[in-house]
Amino acid sequence: MSTSKETLEKKIKELRAEVAGLVKAEEELRKLSRAIEQSPSTVMITNARGNIEYVNPKFTQLTGYAQEEVMGKNPRILKPKDIPSETYRELWETITSGREWRGEFCNRKKNGDIYWEFASISPVRNPQGDITHFVAVKEDITERKRAEEERNEHIRELEDIMSYSTAMNDETSVEAIFKRLSAALQVHFKPDTVAVIMLDREREMLYVPLIDPPVPSGSLIKNEVLLDPSLCRVLKTGKEIFVKGAGTEQACECVLNIPEAGGYLCHPLFAGDKIFGTVLMMKREIDCWDDEKVRRLISNYIGLTALALHRLELIDIAKHTKITDELTGLYNKRFFYEILNKQLSLAKWRNENVSLLMLGIDRAENLIERYGDGVIDRLLQQLARVLNDSVNKSDILARYNSDFAIVMPALFTNRALVKADDIRRIVENTSFADTVSGQAFKITVSIGLASFPEHGAEQDALLKHANQALYQARRDGGNRVAAL
Repeated sequence: MSTSKETLEKKIKELRAEVAGLVKAEEELRKLSRAIEQSPSTVMITNARGNIEYVNPKFTQLTGYAQEEVMGKNPRILKPKDIPSETYRELWETITSGREWRGEFCNRKKNGDIYWEFASISPVRNPQGDITHFVAVKEDITERKRAEEERNEHIRELEDIMSYSTAMNDETSVEAIFKRLSAALQVHFKPDTVAVIMLDREREMLYVPLIDPPVPSGSLIKNEVLLDPSLCRVLKTGKEIFVKGAGTEQACECVLNIPEAGGYLCHPLFAGDKIFGTVLMMKREIDCWDDEKVRRLISNYIGLTALALHRLELIDIAKHTKITDELTGLYNKRFFYEILNKQLSLAKWRNENVSLLMLGIDRAENLIERYGDGVIDRLLQQLARVLNDSVNKSDILARYNSDFAIVMPALFTNRALVKADDIRRIVENTSFADTVSGQAFKITVSIGLASFPEHGAEQDALLKHANQALYQARRDGGNRVAAL
């Protein structure tokens, strides 16, 4: 009887301990449940087939899906459409083999918004060692990813700007600079139209060396503005203009056919306290100019372009110290060839004329026989000053052996003939004093004329034609202008 009582008391004690253990376990389970329910991380539990059996409130808060909407469904409901299913193959192979998987997810909320999570997914086994469930604990890292992407994008932009700056520093022609600018703007900003509008200070006009895609400049910029740069607000103020569409109060008076939607920007090419022109970009995308960062990047590219143009101008100025004729102070023959080529290229680009005059002193050999070689040098010096006062500011005057060459940009044959004859008469009526000690006498000149494109499209053809015309003028008695 005593033994039975002891056994019963032992059993009661064991049952009490077991109940206490169950109560403690239940309390632990309640703590764990509360922790999961209140966790700042998303928690998802699936069965062995991957179907959802549980999600915590953070999941609902983050994704917008209610718990009942996802029960029994595969987590692939969160997968964006543009992410291939193969991306998840490694994950599934890892967890089904009993190992933990860690990595990042790009997911989609119920409203379609994209977000990023860092996830840890682990298998859950029963006492027999079989996998019965998978538990995923995920942290929302969208803001971190956005910050990383912004940082990486900023680094890429800096690298692109540095690369562009280096390339611009290597360019040796204005044409190449404009082509590189257009290509960069197309790659980074995708405008519908890019145009470069340059200021010709000597002629006080605007010209349009680049429109991409090509259209007549008259369909983009008003002709009266091309003829009078003072009408351009950007050139006048040196400040950019951003216009969001037709009818906007800020719309520039220069621009034709402003897009109804989207808009345009006009940005000055400004460097070294000098405005070279403007860059016009049009785009039909709505609000495309609202992003301050985009506008700052555009300014960077255009600013580097202006610096490249300024560098070429400084190089040209430096060249001028080695391009003048020692006797007359005019451009020398070597530079004359270079500038004639440049003017022909510009004329082809702008679809304009160029005229070339070759001018020589009549019967110079008689003067040498009578007065000696020195008289010709003194005559050339005085004649250079007379010619320099007789040509237009936009004309280019150079020494060419014992003769003179005059390049007249944007001038067709008939008008050039009139100007050449004016120069001939000015020389004829000029008294050249101190050429020979104690004497003052007059001379005459003959002038040969050739024009692009009428008499040739290349430098050699124009020179040959102008020299032949000069020879003809001299053969016909001198003191005349000839154009064959």
